[in-house]
Amino acid sequence: MADPISTDPLERFEAAVRVRVGAEADEWLERVPELIAAVTADWDLHVTAVANRIDGFGMSIPARRDSERVTVRIAYPDAFLADETTALRAWDGTGAVRVLEEDERGAQLRTSPTPGTALTLERNEMKALRMAAETLRDLWIEPPVGIQSLAAEVRAWGATLPERFASVHDPFDEQLMRDAEVMFRSFGPSQMDPVLLHGDVRLDTFLLDGEQAVAIDPKPLVGEPAFDVAALLRDGPAELVRDPAAGRQRLQGRLEQLTDLLDVRASRVRGWAFAVAIDTGLYAYETGDVDGGDLMIEVARLCQSLRA
Repeated sequence: MADPISTDPLERFEAAVRVRVGAEADEWLERVPELIAAVTADWDLHVTAVANRIDGFGMSIPARRDSERVTVRIAYPDAFLADETTALRAWDGTGAVRVLEEDERGAQLRTSPTPGTALTLERNEMKALRMAAETLRDLWIEPPVGIQSLAAEVRAWGATLPERFASVHDPFDEQLMRDAEVMFRSFGPSQMDPVLLHGDVRLDTFLLDGEQAVAIDPKPLVGEPAFDVAALLRDGPAELVRDPAAGRQRLQGRLEQLTDLLDVRASRVRGWAFAVAIDTGLYAYETGDVDGGDLMIEVARLCQSLRA
């Protein structure tokens, strides 16, 4: 198995995919170098830098085609990639990168924003949040057919929380898990006016294209906008918990600004932020990342304490 702390991009990608998908990805992973070579030739590309944005859902390879900056996205060809592709085609370059070419083996050629600076580098956090909010308004369109609903996801999350909590030996206060379970049961079926969601909103999933921010690498779902806003609310978890009092104040400011900008209910945003942080923390414990689990549980506590 590849060393998960390897600095080699391909090895890091292989390790991350195996954590997410399991052994069934092994045969596909063996063919990834061949796939990269094939699409580079077929699409007449010149690779300009090593792969980046590497996780279990994909890796991005900067390239050029003639004078155009582009990105090769390599991803395991499962339902997640299918939904991502459907969403990107529905947005068709409005608020998100555009798919230019596609290989069903798990490769896409996408537009590359210029200058491509991540919103995380914007020093004024409130300005960065405003820019992300403007882009979210473009992304929240009538959902295309076939994308997984948030309601279905939430049913699965809520139903399995107690079992998952026990499987990792009760690593935090059980009442927090129960509160998240109740939140999922309540919020899943009570959503109004579902739209196409980005699904994994963080400032580093938005890059500057000119003076506007565009989304990359979404994990699309169909559901209420408050879910996307909640993800943006709890962005940068390590900074939030470094000083809990300051972190809570920062979260409260974000909550007030984002709900005002995007006309969503603060109580829904707070609830989603809390419950998904619990779910994310449990996943970290399940994969052996105890520090990551502890971090997300502390973020969940902060979110739960907000005024809404």
